[in-house]
Amino acid sequence: MIGRTISHYQVIEKLGTGGMGDIYKAQDARLHRMVAIKALTNASAGDTDRRRRFIQEAQAASGLNHPNIITIYDIVSEGDSEYMVMELVTGKTLADLIPPGGVGVAKTLQYSTQMADALRAAHAAGIVHRDLKPGNVMVTDSGLVKILDFGLAKINVATELTEETQTLEAAPLTVEGSILGTVAYMSPEQAQGKKLDARSDIFSFGVVMYEMLTGTKAFAGDSAITTLTAILRDEVTPIAELVPDVPPEVVEIISLALRKDPKDRWQSTQVMYTVLGAQKAKFDSGAISNPGFVPPLGRPVSQAPVWQPPRESSQAPSPVGAPVQAPAKKGRSKWIWIAIGLSFAYWGTCGRSRKVRITQRGVEVPGFSIGTSPAPPAAPAAPVAEKKGSSVLTNQSIIEMVGAEVPEAVIVGHIRASKTKFNLSTQAIIELSKADVPAAVIEAMRNSAAGAPAAPAAATRTVPVLGGVPFEITLMEDVPNDPAEGLALHFQAAKEYQVNGAVAIAKGAAVTGDMLPLGKKDILRRGGKPMFRLIAAVAVDGTKLKVKASPGKSSDKNEKNIEPPGHKGKESLAPAGSTYLAYFDGDQTVAVKK
Repeated sequence: MIGRTISHYQVIEKLGTGGMGDIYKAQDARLHRMVAIKALTNASAGDTDRRRRFIQEAQAASGLNHPNIITIYDIVSEGDSEYMVMELVTGKTLADLIPPGGVGVAKTLQYSTQMADALRAAHAAGIVHRDLKPGNVMVTDSGLVKILDFGLAKINVATELTEETQTLEAAPLTVEGSILGTVAYMSPEQAQGKKLDARSDIFSFGVVMYEMLTGTKAFAGDSAITTLTAILRDEVTPIAELVPDVPPEVVEIISLALRKDPKDRWQSTQVMYTVLGAQKAKFDSGAISNPGFVPPLGRPVSQAPVWQPPRESSQAPSPVGAPVQAPAKKGRSKWIWIAIGLSFAYWGTCGRSRKVRITQRGVEVPGFSIGTSPAPPAAPAAPVAEKKGSSVLTNQSIIEMVGAEVPEAVIVGHIRASKTKFNLSTQAIIELSKADVPAAVIEAMRNSAAGAPAAPAAATRTVPVLGGVPFEITLMEDVPNDPAEGLALHFQAAKEYQVNGAVAIAKGAAVTGDMLPLGKKDILRRGGKPMFRLIAAVAVDGTKLKVKASPGKSSDKNEKNIEPPGHKGKESLAPAGSTYLAYFDGDQTVAVKK
């Protein structure tokens, strides 16, 4: 083949070998460019059906005009042979780039976002890759990702697991019957020989992401059989045990892709790409990072939730009336130190209840947090949303503080410092009274509303909220070990959720849910875990957006295990501060500020 001219392509050198054919570097004499040529093996070329499918798949892949997908230039037939002419990509495959310990969060997001973009384009065109693996993903020196061999894996079905079915060492090639080489990246339905759709690629994509992040294969066995068994039966080793301090959002993205049942996975690479792109932007800007966990004082590490909300270095001012916790800033404030003293005193009398906690950041109680760094005095006549050192409270915050038995004087002082305009409608006062909120506290709430300056009317615009997109929430109170069916659960948004640069859900926004009936155990003794569902999240315009606890756009499934992974505490099933992901239940809209 070396030196031979195929049509107007002059073969220069051999790049690699696979069971299906050889790959060569060639010169395009007409356009004066270098190309890659895949030559179908004589054995495969002699099979009429394989030749037809080879050409059909190449024609389908050639219709994918995308920067992250290798470009097919031509199909050449000469005699009894078939040749596929494609873009020559210089770089290394992910199989060569992934070191022990992984490539890190930044590069995992950089590469996976491009891969998701390529997959969504292919799936939109009705093409499923079926052989996604590190060896089929090339990365150029500039960091550009190229997915190779699109759609060709459909041809490569091995019937026996023998030495002849092994992938040869030329990694990026599609290999005839390469089940042993690619079995570690198969989806459960692919391993079972079932009909495949785009969700099979999503599982394989999750396996590749797991390997990029950890440097370890998600499913590795001593043989193809044991690997297939692991894919069908076993869960992957938790990422936290292999790589420390990975943002929980990234872990959850991978975990959802690796669900055994296709209905439980991400249902669309379009949604997956949107989420990955948002996480990459936040990570690149420093909005999320790899936060180390410091357990609160007086609380065993085993009782701490596995994932803590990522700490943001800064927080933009929030809309007036939004249920947001404004972070304390450096300076001096009499009220802060008085509140700290009262909180320390109360800590000693409440039996060190875990509803009032002392951390390295200060004293925390449900509904607000007092930092140990003092805040500057408030500027006179400043708008509520801009007031230094104040916290924007809600009726629910007051109810939670009363439920935590925070002293009345502390609550009143916090209300006066915040000057929030509370909801004091008849129904709201009834709810406050039912929650045993003292009359003095309700009066302070009324006086605070009277002293708050009216917020100027702001122009708004409507933004879409895509169904299936997740955002992080935090549990506000402990869940008992034996929760009753229908037990109301209260969460809050761990950080703001933005759409096109506008805040749709503010940090601290209320999210509601409840406990579901305890399921029965199956014949494998699985199930029976306490599950919860989510109901609604309050948007910045006051509307209640429908949310659920399970991924996907469909409302059919809305449940999740309430017990956090790795939680071993005996005092509660799930401690306050545990974090989860909520998913928008269908496409919705929110009115935001222009």
